Amino acid sequence: MNSKATLFLASTLVGAASAFEDATSVIPPYNYGVSPSGSARCAVVSIAMDESGSMQTEQAFMKAYGIPRMSDLLYSDEYQYDHVFFCGFGFGWSGAPLEDHRFRSLGCTEAIKGSNALHDPAIVDWENQAGGDQEDGYNAIIAGVDALPESIIGPNGSVNINSDCAVFNKNFILVTDEDRDILNTAATIATVRAKIADNGYILNEVVNINMEIPDTTETIVGLRVNYPTSAFVPTGTEQVCTAGLFGPLCRDTDVYSGIENEWFSTNALEQNGHTGAWTAFLNDQPPDSWYSDGYGGNSDTDYIPLIQETRGAVWSIRPVRASIEVDGSGEITVLDQTTIEAFAEAFIDIKVNEIDCTTNCQCLSPPCRETELGGDPHFTTWRKEHFEYHGQCDLVMMKEPEFADGLGIDVHIRTKVVRFWSYIKNVAIRIGNDIIEIEGSGDATDENPHYWVNYEYQAELEEVGGFPVTHEASVNYKRNFRIDLGSKYPGEFINVQIYKEFLRVQFSAGSKSFGKSVGIMGDYYSGKTLARDGQTVMDDFVELGHEWQVLPAEPKLFHELSHPQFPEKCLEPEDPRGERRRRLDESTISIEQAEDACKTLKDPLTIKDCVYDILATQDLDMIGAF
Repeated sequence: MNSKATLFLASTLVGAASAFEDATSVIPPYNYGVSPSGSARCAVVSIAMDESGSMQTEQAFMKAYGIPRMSDLLYSDEYQYDHVFFCGFGFGWSGAPLEDHRFRSLGCTEAIKGSNALHDPAIVDWENQAGGDQEDGYNAIIAGVDALPESIIGPNGSVNINSDCAVFNKNFILVTDEDRDILNTAATIATVRAKIADNGYILNEVVNINMEIPDTTETIVGLRVNYPTSAFVPTGTEQVCTAGLFGPLCRDTDVYSGIENEWFSTNALEQNGHTGAWTAFLNDQPPDSWYSDGYGGNSDTDYIPLIQETRGAVWSIRPVRASIEVDGSGEITVLDQTTIEAFAEAFIDIKVNEIDCTTNCQCLSPPCRETELGGDPHFTTWRKEHFEYHGQCDLVMMKEPEFADGLGIDVHIRTKVVRFWSYIKNVAIRIGNDIIEIEGSGDATDENPHYWVNYEYQAELEEVGGFPVTHEASVNYKRNFRIDLGSKYPGEFINVQIYKEFLRVQFSAGSKSFGKSVGIMGDYYSGKTLARDGQTVMDDFVELGHEWQVLPAEPKLFHELSHPQFPEKCLEPEDPRGERRRRLDESTISIEQAEDACKTLKDPLTIKDCVYDILATQDLDMIGAF
């Protein structure tokens, strides 16, 4: 089909000032070694664009589709970022400084919320004229990471990343239709990977490679090879054939073992109310049987190793070039609406999810979220916000009636008070008609796992609601139960970790599985701790606990009742604030000892939780619960 879209140029990417408003001032580079100490949720997307004359289509795509949609989604209710920054870099243009290996920085700016505009549109003024010289993509990545400034100008003034942001997530995009020309000899696969990983970026590359599924018309647009580099060593070859004009075309391809490729593809059917839906799927076939170089020389061997064993992805430039045309005035003609929309949606969804999800993000239905509770007990909402609730009763951790095409899921926890604190004693999970209940043990010599399946103690445990369950124990007092949801929701799971009598319950899930869930863990998209009415935000966590006490109308998941049961209120500990502080001050284990035991943990809030748990239990080994 033929349709027209107007390119977002200076008329739509409205800006009143340059990213560097005062040309006489020098903004220092960002210090990656300092943790942000502000309160805002911030993200930056750095784009390094090949500036040779053949790149007009890709530059137009990034301006008209990539930047506006990434901005919209990051600012949306699903992700709720406060500041979204974009940085523009160019490389390969003959007019770029030779001493910088044909690299130049166009600056950084903030996207204006609700307007599809950049505060400073000049940061995407890439060259696309004849005269492309040499393109060193490795150097462009390293120089682009180093070029991030400490503060960035937006519509409301300068934003200092470290003092204004609490969360600062980073993504890098490289776009080129050529393989690498070596200008910076110090830049290698190892140094580029280290630059990305050490500074907290995730790399995406839009490069000139062909991707296709043999014997189908499905268009593959992207690939993630998130497995160890060692697995990329071929163990043999096999013959793969594709349909040809005069008969099958066959070639020998490498065979690998122990790998799992994640592919992103277009779907020609209209799904979810819009044309150009996309799908993600896994396979363990030889990856190079589905991709080959386009007209980019050694693009596959140059660029795929950079994102291997990371959460980054590589994308084929070919579907973009086949789907749109750009004339001299910058006007876009869409030749294949389905493909360009599917590419854009997949590219944006995957990238924004990479930005937002920071740990164990393997689900295929973004946005992907993690939540957990455990310990003293510490609750982490779907948006990684921590709170504590001390009380004794049965609580609704979460419920979702539509889970797994109507099987439904309920997760209840049972907490127990110990003087001035409490802990999670039991968890019960219902999926469909099956219930599994798990409990710890305070006896370190107890060799028996304590669980019930449909109220029967230590019954046969292979699956719950059709989802496989595994149980592992490194030692008697440290066990792990895992419900693998991958058959329905690839990459997703429920994990129950036991350390002595203490339980931790963790979910790693996507929007399709738990996007509509409710409970004490909060709203899936916003992370707000909501009352049962789904509207009222509850910041008093004692009241939140009472709000989500299991009601008589809700299923009874535990094999036996325990005091209190509604309408009796949850029991509260003895003076949980004053008594807690006083007793912690009188501990035989000092705060310094607890902090030293917990210092190996990475997340500052998790370290804080660990310290509290050690001081409350007077057990330095509580580090094992984390």
